[in-house]
Amino acid sequence: MKKTETYVYDEFSDRLMIFNEINKDEVCGSVNVLNLVIDLTANGRIANVEIKNVSDYLKELEIDPSILKELDSAKISVKQLRNGYLLYFILKANDRVERIPFNIRTKEKPILA
Repeated sequence: MKKTETYVYDEFSDRLMIFNEINKDEVCGSVNVLNLVIDLTANGRIANVEIKNVSDYLKELEIDPSILKELDSAKISVKQLRNGYLLYFILKANDRVERIPFNIRTKEKPILA
């Protein structure tokens, strides 16, 4: 298991947990969306995101999952779309950067800051 202040990758369970560096509030609940668990604060801000079966997800996107074992950093970014939001998981390893997309359809804006 590789653990830092911004992420934890557990190779055994194939899960990547990314912590929102901006948000230090307590987690009050979680939402499950397919292979994601999104932890929210009392004011609706994203605190953490856990990606289950992350290696398989990367393979489906034609991204080499070996980046998970070499990670230097992992961050969450949100972009508004027409019918919802696109979460990006930005993974950095050595000189390599991968933006992993995850589309969420919703009328309410997920808040990072």
